[in-house]
Formats: sequence, C-alpha cells, structure tokens
Amino acid sequence: MPASRLTMAGLLVASALNLALMVPGGFVETRDFSAYPAVVLGAFNVFLTVLGLGSLVLAYFVTRSGKGHGWAGLAGLAYVAVYLLDLGRIFPVPPEPMSMLLATLEWIGTALGVALTVTSVALRGAVNRASSAKPTFPLPVALGLILIALIIVAFATKSAMGV
Repeated sequence: MPASRLTMAGLLVASALNLALMVPGGFVETRDFSAYPAVVLGAFNVFLTVLGLGSLVLAYFVTRSGKGHGWAGLAGLAYVAVYLLDLGRIFPVPPEPMSMLLATLEWIGTALGVALTVTSVALRGAVNRASSAKPTFPLPVALGLILIALIIVAFATKSAMGV
C-alpha cells in the first residue's frame, strides 16, 4: 500500500480521534451552551458527528481504494473552520472561557486539518493511478455507525445544554 494512502488515512483518523476527545459532556468540553436553542445545538452536533465518523469511513475507503482525496481535503477544511470559529469566539460562544486543554486540542485539530487539506491537494494527482477496485462497506458496520451517531448527537446535545 502506498505511503500516500497511509498518510491520508492517518490524518483522517487522528482528526476524528482529536474531535472525539472534545465531545460536550466529556472530559475536556465542559462549557455550558444552554443559551443556544436545542435545534441549533442538535444541528451542530450532527455536523460534528458526521465529520468525525465520516472521517473514519473515509479513512477506510482511502486505504482500500486510494480514492477520496477531494473529500479528505473538504474534511480538512471543515476541521479548520470548526476550530478557528471556536478559538476566535465566533461560534459557539458560551459564557465561560475555554480551558487550556480544550484550546490546545483545538489548535492541534487546526494543524491536523491544515495538514489533511495540504496532503489532499498534493496527492490529488494520485487518483489517476489509484486502484479501480470499489471497496464495499459492510451493512452491519454502517448500521452500527448510524446508531453510534444517534447516541453521540443525543448525548452531546443534552450535555451541551446542561441538562
């Protein structure tokens, strides 16, 4: 397997794991977002969950087929945007300040997102040389990911609201 596939997949997995550490109600993200309507928090948590779990799924496809560079670049940009919006206190803006650990993880996530985007652009030409095999994703795994996503969104939204 080419190193480019491993690099891209590694950055996707590292970005997803870094994001997972910051789930509201977890060990790092303890700020109260109850000033936001539940629908806004829910939509934001759906976006973050799709980004994180989607990165894991994309890492699988990149590893198996060598395709998905454009999607990986888009994911990298999404990670950068999410973290810089929070670090810049643009969205979301809770009343209490961000912890040093959370800020550090967000800066790491920003760097991973930039690296993912740059790697995606640099390796985009590799798509033409990629395998033509179309990997399949097992249905039980897909259903399991959907269930996990629903649980994550419900937990994160409830925790962010301080309920």
